[in-house]
Amino acid sequence: MAERRVFTRIGFSSPAWLVGADGHQYHTEVQDISLHGVLVSVTEPWSAQNGDIIELRLSLDGHDQNIMMRTQQRYHQPGFIGLECQQLDINSASHLRRLVELNLGDETLLQRQFEELIGD
Repeated sequence: MAERRVFTRIGFSSPAWLVGADGHQYHTEVQDISLHGVLVSVTEPWSAQNGDIIELRLSLDGHDQNIMMRTQQRYHQPGFIGLECQQLDINSASHLRRLVELNLGDETLLQRQFEELIGD
């Protein structure tokens, strides 16, 4: 099967929090991130279902540089959850764009991925 991925995944290991609809917070570890979503690992029991809305809170520097992403769970495998980005505030989008830009090293590829994201 051919790879259909449009958005480049960036290997990015960092602690984060997931907040479920009930407000419960779950400690997690980001495994990779893209303009379209994030893969996280979980060690706590996880009961959310595919399609559930979950907020990701990721601190980039431990202070004021954060990515707050409203996501939708796409899949859950033992120990891992795939989340699709549904909404970002402007500051989070700026931080995520910079993170991807630094890791891609290719402005043309980054621009093409942003155009694809906006076209969704």
